[in-house]
Amino acid sequence: MTSPGWSASARTQRLATAALLALVAAILTGHVALVLLAAPALGALALMPRRRPGAELAVDVTLSGSRCFEGEDVTITAAVRGGPVEEIMISLEPAPRVTLADPAQRVRTFLGDGAARPAARPAARPAARPAARWVVRADRWGRYSPGAVLVSGRAGRGGFQTSVRVELDPLEIFPRAVRMRSRLVPAELLRRIGEHTGRAVGEGVEFAGLRPYVPGDQLRDVNRAVSIRRGQLHVNQRAAARAADLVVVIDSLGGPGQVADRTLDAAVHGAAALVTAYLRLADRAGIVVLGGALRWLGPAHGMRQFYRIAELMLRARYDSFVAPDVGRVPRTALPPGALVVVFSPLLDPRAFGALTDLRQRGFPLIVVDTLRDEPPVSPRPAQSRRDGLALRLWRLDRAATRAALRDLGVPVLRWDAGAELDSVLAPLRQPPAVRR
Repeated sequence: MTSPGWSASARTQRLATAALLALVAAILTGHVALVLLAAPALGALALMPRRRPGAELAVDVTLSGSRCFEGEDVTITAAVRGGPVEEIMISLEPAPRVTLADPAQRVRTFLGDGAARPAARPAARPAARPAARWVVRADRWGRYSPGAVLVSGRAGRGGFQTSVRVELDPLEIFPRAVRMRSRLVPAELLRRIGEHTGRAVGEGVEFAGLRPYVPGDQLRDVNRAVSIRRGQLHVNQRAAARAADLVVVIDSLGGPGQVADRTLDAAVHGAAALVTAYLRLADRAGIVVLGGALRWLGPAHGMRQFYRIAELMLRARYDSFVAPDVGRVPRTALPPGALVVVFSPLLDPRAFGALTDLRQRGFPLIVVDTLRDEPPVSPRPAQSRRDGLALRLWRLDRAATRAALRDLGVPVLRWDAGAELDSVLAPLRQPPAVRR
């Protein structure tokens, strides 16, 4: 981006204002001695060049990447070309959800020879064009700009200045999956509903690995490239044709606010953990986002599916004026026999209607309650009693909602703050009791 042009600096404007006020005061009062007050300012203005610099400043800003995960570092580089200039100041204005690795290096000042301040001795010949580099870290998932770069330059003995502001391109920050132990993979939930996973090697079409040739293997499975390189016959292994289907549903119907943001963060991180665990075992995973326009992605396998799901999760944060139609989730999003795990705060009646519809269609359903806050109670004695009664009624309403879901055969698991998703799903991983 190029600067709009050169203009009088703040120092020049102050000198001109002081000289003008002194001359006006001398004319109005008739005291010639007041002209002496304007002499220093007029002398300083006379020493400044009258011609503005012809070349404008151009700023080139690059990012080390357009995608990252939460907590990963992104390098921002800003290079300035153009001039001549006496001093250039390059600063970074990070976004609220971005942390600068070294806050002391937020502002960088360069002299006219391209050396950064403080400089012990000017360079003999001009150095490379001024450039600054920052390392930032994205603290929250979403699609947003990491900040802006502001470049200011002075020329003509400080008489002229220019500035340019460059908004950085938006970053796609994917949610980082919460930690889950490998021995408690969520695929074990399917044992209770009679499904099985695709961890075993079978006669499918998905590549699962290599192994040495044994008598009885099909010749079409021989991997010629690997066999020639290793000097021994090797055959391709394929995953089983049948795999488990998981569909995670994220309820983003809540309005704007801190409570809605916290519940949505918990839902996104939990969904990312489940999707990662299933895709790691060559199972299929999909997603449905309830909020605004209904968005979904059918189940598929492979790590490429994770990034497609993550891109759809990024759109769950933005509000929409479209009235959602959550009564009927399309069949393409929910194949027959798919396990549906819903992350919802259970605050919007439309979400309850969608859950009832899914259960009536025969899908095995699990609900994870992501609400971790309760309505506040006023500390004033006059209002605390009224707020306490309202809080009791609110708790009874939520208890009735959970009881209605349990009557439909839908387990409701509460995910408290600080708890791991493994401990939340632990009760469902236990085999059902055998009745004699």
